[in-house]
Amino acid sequence: MSHLLDVSVLIACGWKSHADHRAARRWLDAQANFHTCPLTQLGFLRISISPAFRATFEDARSVLEELTGMKGARFLPDTLPGTVLPPLQSANDVSDAYFVALADAAQLRLATLDDDLCRKPWAAGIAVNPLRSR
Repeated sequence: MSHLLDVSVLIACGWKSHADHRAARRWLDAQANFHTCPLTQLGFLRISISPAFRATFEDARSVLEELTGMKGARFLPDTLPGTVLPPLQSANDVSDAYFVALADAAQLRLATLDDDLCRKPWAAGIAVNPLRSR
C-alpha cells in the first residue's frame, strides 16, 4: 500500500535537525512509491521557513525538490471539495481530515507522525504513523 505523506513526515524526511529524521528517511527510502500533494508541499515550505527550522525559502524549495524528485515520488492533485469532510469537533481537524479524505479517495494510507490524528475515528485505517507501525 502506498502513502500520501503529510507535512510532519515531509519535515522529518527533509531536515536532519528533526528528531525523527533518520528513522523517517529509512522508512521513506524503503517505499516503492509515495505521494505528496500541493497542500503538503506548501505546508513543508511554510514550516521550513518558520522560526522552528529557519530555512531560507530557496533552501526549503531545494529540499522539497529533492524529496519530490526521489525515485517513486508521485504527485497527487488536490481534487476533493471541502464538502467531503466528516463532521468535525475542532477547527484544528480540518486540514487533517482533508488529507485523510484525499488519501482514502486515492486508495492510499496517510503517513503522519501525529499519533492523535491516527486515533481519530474518521482516520481509522487510513492515517498511520509509519515509525510506530513497523
